[in-house]
Amino acid sequence: MSPDEASRRMRISDADRDRVASILREAAAEGRITLEELEERLELGYRARTYADLEPLTADLPVQRSATSSLSPTVPASVSRPGAEHPLYLSAKAGTITRRGKWRVPSRVEVSNPYGDTRLDFRHATLLNDLVEIDLVASWGDAKLVLPEGATAEINVDTSWFGSVDSRVPEIPAPPAPHFRITGKAKGGALKVRYRMRVEDWFDWNSI
Repeated sequence: MSPDEASRRMRISDADRDRVASILREAAAEGRITLEELEERLELGYRARTYADLEPLTADLPVQRSATSSLSPTVPASVSRPGAEHPLYLSAKAGTITRRGKWRVPSRVEVSNPYGDTRLDFRHATLLNDLVEIDLVASWGDAKLVLPEGATAEINVDTSWFGSVDSRVPEIPAPPAPHFRITGKAKGGALKVRYRMRVEDWFDWNSI
């Protein structure tokens, strides 16, 4: 096996996936690919496991290969704890997903609840990594996240078809406070991110 073939088989990091996603979103903004192609490629990108999986997604775009192979992190180095590498999957459809109190949060959480009500309270949770990635599908539904005091959140969610994102926490990482990277879809839906519950936004939390 040649050195190039070996490198293409190497496992990629979440930072590599995010870097390719940024390239694709920029290409869509420039009109190089359609929104349908963007959605398809983003889905393939977040499922990718090796550099060989990522390369075809940007092969027809004017970017250098180094853009998809750099291992430099996009946020300050995070501290991992045992168990952080196993994602947490939460799924429903037109249902209710709730996590609050004491629960374990790995480095990646994938939530799918179109047409439903999703509420995640991280204030008393045990975070297994200082960087928590949340991939959220809340299209035509409602999602509310409560973060620990001082945490930061970078949000890149598709809000087409009159969707909305209302975040009241800073975007820029501020170590040692945890940082959340939130991606996904809220087409026709609503996503709110807060530090703590407020009566006007969270009055029905205890009713579920």
